Amino acid sequence: MALPQIDEQRLWVNIMETSKYGAHKSIHGGMSRLSLSDGDRLVRNWFVEKAKSLGCEVKVDEMGNIFATWYGLGSKFDASPIGMGSHLDTQPIGGRFDGVLGVIGALEVIETLQASGVQLGRPLTAINWTNEEGARFPAMCSGSSVWADNKVLDKFHNLQSFTEPGKTMRSELATIQYLGDTKCCHVTNKLAAHFELHIEQATVLEKTGKQIGVVTGIQGMRWFRIKIVGAEGHAGSSPMSTRVDAMVAAAKIILHVDETARRVNGFGTVGCLKPASIATNTIVGSVELISDFRHASDKTLDEVEAGLQTLLRELEIETPGLTTEMKVSWLNTAIDFHEDAIECVEQAAKSVCGESHLKMISRAAHDSAETAKVSPTAMIFVPSRNGISHNPEEYTTPKQCLKGVQVLLESVVAYDRLLTSREGN
Repeated sequence: MALPQIDEQRLWVNIMETSKYGAHKSIHGGMSRLSLSDGDRLVRNWFVEKAKSLGCEVKVDEMGNIFATWYGLGSKFDASPIGMGSHLDTQPIGGRFDGVLGVIGALEVIETLQASGVQLGRPLTAINWTNEEGARFPAMCSGSSVWADNKVLDKFHNLQSFTEPGKTMRSELATIQYLGDTKCCHVTNKLAAHFELHIEQATVLEKTGKQIGVVTGIQGMRWFRIKIVGAEGHAGSSPMSTRVDAMVAAAKIILHVDETARRVNGFGTVGCLKPASIATNTIVGSVELISDFRHASDKTLDEVEAGLQTLLRELEIETPGLTTEMKVSWLNTAIDFHEDAIECVEQAAKSVCGESHLKMISRAAHDSAETAKVSPTAMIFVPSRNGISHNPEEYTTPKQCLKGVQVLLESVVAYDRLLTSREGN
């Protein structure tokens, strides 16, 4: 039986529809849908209403993760569903496709299969994972990592907004009415597998002319949260020889991160910098910053972490009175995806676009890095123009979105048939 085809126009209309929620006020195409914001509440409501209109059973867990499960023709009600997940939150000035394509695409797969009459052995679940970006609450992939038992629920419920002290994930989940009562746990809320469709966020597919990326794994990643305490002073009268300038120390750390990343062929960034004061004529007394470091080798990340600790001790010796503190606020080890799930994606990619696909690893982190620890997982990439992401210029064409969602559909059907054949034996 030939598999049904995704409706390109309907898919595109839904992507554009959801971009209204949390749209940036002054930048065309820009999104500012931070996790658990009012814009996030509105797009979540859209997702839930759409899922219910398709006859899905909707559950919200303790981290606000939303699971919309469709029991298709022939599917076993007591069988663990095959999940299709990504995220709807964005960066402060982000784009319309990062994460969104995977969530909207999952609903499109369900709607297309539902209309076709294709029989499945298992239910399908479209998932919106909470706070994947980590832009408002500084811990990426929060919802998926708690679900995978990689992180403690209370720790994440108490996680404070980086820019709004006093606002926690729990308080904001309650504010937007998405503090669910389903246990956030992969044991009690199990998935048979997890497939994630995402824009590439790089230029490998674009430069090689390939239409689909068959993602085999994700490089390791750590966030280092560093606090530097010096002493405030007058910019015009405090002697240079006695200053304890926290901003100078922060600058040296930023340069160290950049230089280290280049030396080890990794990726290092300081994207969050929060000085205690912003007056032109005041020496900054304290600074908080977060460094994002990524590499395919966990051993190299260990060495990077040790190097940062050494630098902080050297800065304290170099500037008497300066104190520093560093914590790993989020980490993910390098991940290899499941061979069976990868094979299903590769089969689907061949079906949809012949040989125009490429096996590759993801340099960016995703919720699939968490789900892969407890459930067979694979990812699908589609090109993103000029590799731009986390930016209003982020763009993937309607045809590219269509092909990605079609590969997602055929991947989950292939995995369902694989499980059915094994269970039959």
